[in-house]
Amino acid sequence: MPRTIAIIGTLDTKGLEVAFLRDLIQARGHRACVIDPGVLDQPAIEADVTRSQVARAGGAELSDLVASGDKGRAIQTMIDGTRAIVTQLYTQGKLDGVLAVGGGQGTAIGTVAMQALPIGVPKLMVSTITSGQRVFEPYVGTTDMTLMHSVADIAGLNTITRRVFTNAAAAIVGMAEVGGVFEKSNRRVIGTTMLGLTTPCVLHARECLEGWGYEVVTFHPNGTGGRCLERLVDEGLIEGVMDLSLQEITGYVCHGLFDAGPDRMKAAARRGLPQVIAPGGTDYIVLGPKSALTDDQRNRALIVHNPNITLVRTSQHEMKQIGQLMARRLYEAQAPAAVLIPLRGFSYSDRPGHQFYDPEADAALVAALEANLDSKVELLKIDAHVNELAFAEAAAAKMRELMEK
Repeated sequence: MPRTIAIIGTLDTKGLEVAFLRDLIQARGHRACVIDPGVLDQPAIEADVTRSQVARAGGAELSDLVASGDKGRAIQTMIDGTRAIVTQLYTQGKLDGVLAVGGGQGTAIGTVAMQALPIGVPKLMVSTITSGQRVFEPYVGTTDMTLMHSVADIAGLNTITRRVFTNAAAAIVGMAEVGGVFEKSNRRVIGTTMLGLTTPCVLHARECLEGWGYEVVTFHPNGTGGRCLERLVDEGLIEGVMDLSLQEITGYVCHGLFDAGPDRMKAAARRGLPQVIAPGGTDYIVLGPKSALTDDQRNRALIVHNPNITLVRTSQHEMKQIGQLMARRLYEAQAPAAVLIPLRGFSYSDRPGHQFYDPEADAALVAALEANLDSKVELLKIDAHVNELAFAEAAAAKMRELMEK
């Protein structure tokens, strides 16, 4: 008997991935109901439940959310709307399981919707931050492990554990049925890093490189994503690194949540791979709920990303330290490397009229690079914002040039 699986994903940034999952589910004879909680850009595929419907279910009109420019309000509205829609579908007997895919924003939306469903209803979150928070990282590490909560203690079979174990068995059987031996790409593989606030840049740079015949693997620099990149470089699966989002360097310097540790940016240098580096996302620290911030952090420019994460602007002193650390990491480079500086801002919110616009702080990072960068590393200043096409194309072109060398 066909089952209906809801797939939750922001179709402006995760449209291709959602389409892939939808097609796999349908190929196995089941129905997929795609729910789009995206806000800004146009969806890449058609949704069964549109973003306008999600916003309305959350108590607002999509056009009002876009016009307000209030990201925190927009995310909370889409969380509320997605939860309401998923609950309604289940109550009406039109939903048999939920699959969600996303980064920080998508995980916040998808998991809240899943929490509204009874125990026993299959729920699977494919997230870049499942191992990004310190509570999970020691267990998941840099693998593709899926975590399933047992709900009740594992101390015998009962009405709760039978439901959970049944889903666990079905999940592993399904994975084993479609699993196969890993096949290495027949194209040269480049690893890159992307945050929500650098997404337009990285997506366009990736499009350019893929058009030139490369395969581009994107990592979310949430503390674990960067470590996954480093691991795959050491394992020989990545042949070049286009590191455009260095939030984990900020996390390490400023003790933020997205800290990949002291070995970030070392593997490519150690293995002699070409590198293109940009300070995308260094202009803010990823911290916990606003209520947990220090007085100093609360007095800075900040953005409530979602109820669990607050973004806080980095100071001039911190940006100087970040620039110095970038220079130290690149000193060990054994292959051609280049640093590209977007002179008009390092992230979506680092531009005129937005919360993190601070040219003096950004200049402190650039000055530190100029003072400490080894002469063998090329430093290029691009008169563009990090998310402008001109910068993305410059980064892609430089990556291609270094790969061909």
